[in-house]
Amino acid sequence: MGPKTNRPFSGQPKEHNQSLEKYFDHFFIVKRLSENETFHSVSPFLVQKAVVGTLGEVASVRKLRSGDLLIEVKSRKQAQQIIKLKALATIPITVSAHTSLNSSKGVITCGELFNVSIEDITNELKGEGVTHVRRIFIRRDGQLLPTKHLILTFQTPILPVWKVLIL
Repeated sequence: MGPKTNRPFSGQPKEHNQSLEKYFDHFFIVKRLSENETFHSVSPFLVQKAVVGTLGEVASVRKLRSGDLLIEVKSRKQAQQIIKLKALATIPITVSAHTSLNSSKGVITCGELFNVSIEDITNELKGEGVTHVRRIFIRRDGQLLPTKHLILTFQTPILPVWKVLIL
């Protein structure tokens, strides 16, 4: 059989993890500092000129129903620039990464992890891009029972490709 190789639990080769180092947040929410004003009253031409002037050409700019802006950037440099912005043209703003568009979730079923703590699973899978792990519970006879199903949250908006080795 040969010497044992140190592979992740899933059988995924370590080369996959190199792409995680290249990852950056793509989606950002831009809000006006004044609570009673939104971007509904601002000209879309002014917004477009201000965004292109400060960040360059971005992937998309959308006005949300709340009046905030959703900006999708193309590069890591733009992501670093947008997070530092304090004003768009002359409008004072705050910028934050979008909470759900910059991550993805997937469900795995693994009976071998049934007795392993959630903290241990999270720490072991950090190298695979996992940021959060949650166990699914079922209710039987009024009691919550843990299952072997886990919800994994990844730091990328696209689920990673998993290759499982069958021996």
